[in-house]
Amino acid sequence: MNAVCPTSPPREGEADFGFHELFFSRTDPRGVILSGNEVFRRVSGFGWSDLLGAPHKVVRHPDTPRGVFRILWTALGRGDPVGGYVKNRARNGDHYWVFAVLLPVPGGFLSVRMKPSTPLFARVRDIYAEIAQRERAEGLDPAEGARALRDFAAAAGYSSYTSFMAAAMGQELAARDARLGRPADARTAQLIALNTSLEEVSREQRNLLRSFEALQSVPNNMRIIASRLEPSGGPVSAISENYRSSSQVISERLRSFVSGPDNLCDRVSRQASKALFLIGAHRVLSEMRQNFADATPVPGIDWARERQTLRAIETQAQQDTGTAMEQAIAHAEVLGRASAEIRRQMLGLDTIRVLGRVETGRMRGTNTQLSATIDQLDVSHSDIRLRLETIMRLSEGIGTTMRMFQRTQRMA
Repeated sequence: MNAVCPTSPPREGEADFGFHELFFSRTDPRGVILSGNEVFRRVSGFGWSDLLGAPHKVVRHPDTPRGVFRILWTALGRGDPVGGYVKNRARNGDHYWVFAVLLPVPGGFLSVRMKPSTPLFARVRDIYAEIAQRERAEGLDPAEGARALRDFAAAAGYSSYTSFMAAAMGQELAARDARLGRPADARTAQLIALNTSLEEVSREQRNLLRSFEALQSVPNNMRIIASRLEPSGGPVSAISENYRSSSQVISERLRSFVSGPDNLCDRVSRQASKALFLIGAHRVLSEMRQNFADATPVPGIDWARERQTLRAIETQAQQDTGTAMEQAIAHAEVLGRASAEIRRQMLGLDTIRVLGRVETGRMRGTNTQLSATIDQLDVSHSDIRLRLETIMRLSEGIGTTMRMFQRTQRMA
């Protein structure tokens, strides 16, 4: 039996439920409620006769932006698991917040929900209020609302909503364990740390691309300086042209895995984040299934079938986690190799940079601008090398951690 820690009383107008409680509901493909648990019924304030056969939006609160549901339903429509914060409304008008874990199941969808409490949740409440107000005042449509939510996730440092969702899952699970006085779960801690590494890789890659883009102006500056210091076709002009062509090759290579649709960076993040989310979902599903052991009989609900459904979804989640991990590991290995290749190509640029430095020394007394340009290259090259080394280290760490997860999955 889970220990229940004391919690602060609910605010006025807020429905009361504990951190030890989990909501459960299952719907058909249209969102019509087929089953649920006693926590869902009690907190919503509806009777079973009102819930079974009713659309799930019977508990929808207008303060939850429509853009949230656009994101959730789009993911479910693709057959992907998804999560998100949702503000619901009870029958008497009270509200209650949940972090919802939603998964497609045969014949519809399944949702397990827990009480959120993290600082990230507090930030989400604020952005939801802002977007919901815009929906009412400006007629913001669901697609625009969904875009605003993705922009919020990006501004908060997440490369995608999938990554944001995985981070929220890990943080909420860790906070719930702490609230319930449970020992910290090692896999949840790894989940949080790994997601942090993924976001660091994304940031380093974006910064790396910006660093290379900034270098594109250097050869032009060198050519302008050369035209003042030497005859046409002189050594500085040749050096600037060699640098321009070599740096463009590297820049194009970078764009292929940092920017553009379905780039390598996004593939690593998306698959790893999906695996991390499924690991957290497995924890919640397992606990929910165990709760059905003491469920009170309800006309119209077959608890044995619900336990069987949850068991099947747990098994599928494990299999899907393994597949996502394998893909994430493969992408991370490609990313590491691509970074190592760019680092090797950087040696060629370094050679050109050294030639520029030598030429600067030869032209003493007339080379102030040229010297400053080469100094700029020194700083930029050092920054790029450090970022490449960081990406390679993080990519290797992500692959290693995912392999550890795989071994744990096989042993479970």
